[in-house]
Amino acid sequence: MRSRKGFTLVELLVVIGILGALMAVLVSGFSSAPKKAERAKCEQLVKDVSSALAIAFDRRGSWPQAIIRGHNNDEGITADIAVAIAQASDNTLSVSYENGKATGMDRLGIVSPWAQAVIKAKGTSASASTRVPSGGTIQDHRLRYAVDLDGDGIIEGANVGGEAVDIRATAVVWCGGADGKIESYRKGQRKDDVYSWSYGQTQNVR
Repeated sequence: MRSRKGFTLVELLVVIGILGALMAVLVSGFSSAPKKAERAKCEQLVKDVSSALAIAFDRRGSWPQAIIRGHNNDEGITADIAVAIAQASDNTLSVSYENGKATGMDRLGIVSPWAQAVIKAKGTSASASTRVPSGGTIQDHRLRYAVDLDGDGIIEGANVGGEAVDIRATAVVWCGGADGKIESYRKGQRKDDVYSWSYGQTQNVR
């Protein structure tokens, strides 16, 4: 008699287990892709705003008063500051405004991609107090910034989540990440906060 060859139950279970593991890895990768994309958008945004601020200073040789008033402020980049940055940098930063007044998404200031999605979905009904699904309100998701006021190449005491940070830069911008919560600088580096500067530019953290 010729023996019939086939898979044993153990072999089938092993194959099913391997396929299950592969599916879990694929699903995990797909589910994390949107999060990575939003973070990448946020990283690009803080860099763009930081560059626009630096260009605004380089072109004028001084800081516009609106930018000085908003420097290192927990209110973040409000609509009037957004317009001041855009005008002073000749629209290097894409901000929508008419007759000196912010329009569209920028009417609530420069906010993270997570808040931008909410403003886009809700339209004119969105306000600074509107909740963002990933955490916080639209106001919490406004980008923060600090600039070198005395022109020595160092921003002294940028208030990053309650910690004073000295940074070698003309202008810096940061964001609380998906949850909109600005952590202390040392804690935020380990979480989801986004910064326009590298750790090597940091001189002191107090």
